Amino acid sequence: MHHIKFPAFLSVRFANAIIERCEQAILSEEKEVLFDFSPCSFGDPFAITVIVGAMIAAQAKGHKVVYRQSPNKRLEAYFASIGFYEWGKAKIGKTKFASQQVELQHLDAVQPGYADAVIRVLQNKINMSEGIKGSLHMSVVELMTNTFDHSNTVGGCFVCAQAYEDRVSLCLTDFGKGILRALSSVEKYKNLGNSIEAIELAVKEGVTSRVGKVAGLGLTHIQRFLQVNNGQMHILSADGWVHWNFQAGNGVKVRRTKLRVAFEGTIVNIIARADGEGFYFFPSEYPEEKIF
Repeated sequence: MHHIKFPAFLSVRFANAIIERCEQAILSEEKEVLFDFSPCSFGDPFAITVIVGAMIAAQAKGHKVVYRQSPNKRLEAYFASIGFYEWGKAKIGKTKFASQQVELQHLDAVQPGYADAVIRVLQNKINMSEGIKGSLHMSVVELMTNTFDHSNTVGGCFVCAQAYEDRVSLCLTDFGKGILRALSSVEKYKNLGNSIEAIELAVKEGVTSRVGKVAGLGLTHIQRFLQVNNGQMHILSADGWVHWNFQAGNGVKVRRTKLRVAFEGTIVNIIARADGEGFYFFPSEYPEEKIF
């Protein structure tokens, strides 16, 4: 048995440790793989989507996958409510929604209804204009579309969202070919040098590997919202990890990191501020009136 013990905090801050362990599970030469969560005390949508995707990928490789639960009752209650322990069913169906979360779901096609549920969680925590809500809904649908149109994933994608006291987190994870390989298949992007360069290009408006289609808007619209919201976004693909932190009044801080172990796919992790203050809108929705 290949025994894989996860760190105490299952969050995007510990992406390297989580991805390393998931890759070990998928590539293991042992017939049985144990996902050990006994040291764990916290989990977020990033870790949940990556780990569940790895469990299913390991199973598809022929491994018998088992797990050891955490003794932390609060974490176990969260895992149960978000659908973490239903991973083995690989269910695809009606989205379960609560005011604070949208459960983990394994998608094999674009589901606008899932985007609807994500927006409902967001609007329960954040005061947003109709323009912001419409833009975010389109963005989530676009991110799903990206997965099925150009990642070449055979396992679909894994998504979930969770509201906390001061933030809302949403993560979409696929185990496809990654952003660099996808964009490099297009003639005008074929000279991209590395995954970090490809990730930063992918967030620009109109950039897509879907030749002849209007696309490449999802990440752009999400960035626009995060700019007014002072939120954050992490994108991880192959060996690249780019983190945008939109700071109130101080522009954006961008951190570029190489992953210790490459992730075969793409992870988009979004963190929106939800401090209960302010009303978020695009300036174009409420132009200033001219006074003569």
